[in-house]
Amino acid sequence: MAKPALLDFTSATANEIVEAIDAGITTAQNLHAFRSRMGGAAKADKHFPETRKALNILKRLKSQNRGAKTIKKILSPYNAELAKGCDVLDIIQPVLTAWRLFYAKQGIGLMNDQVLILKMIEVAGELEKLTGKPVPDMTTTD
Repeated sequence: MAKPALLDFTSATANEIVEAIDAGITTAQNLHAFRSRMGGAAKADKHFPETRKALNILKRLKSQNRGAKTIKKILSPYNAELAKGCDVLDIIQPVLTAWRLFYAKQGIGLMNDQVLILKMIEVAGELEKLTGKPVPDMTTTD
């Protein structure tokens, strides 16, 4: 005998489906299986549009999670300092000081925030290459 369904995908809203998946009541695999049993993606989208909305929400959450993991990976070498209560500016202070000295030798006196802004402007072209979209209101020298 089949197990009783813990969530009725036919009447649940997209948010209820996502919350149930997050709470472990059901799984994304169960959602996909339900959509397959209902005749595939096209029919399921037509008869149960909330299931498509739930899949889109799950996709967006997964993308956000990847972004968070990327940031955590970048910051991982500094976890010990962050755990001690240091903030990011304290951690990058030696790099900022090195850049300030470099610019000072060229006769340009910059403060920490000015160095950060300058470096962000310098790498705007790299951001354009990564995203394939121009950075708004930025002119590149390429």
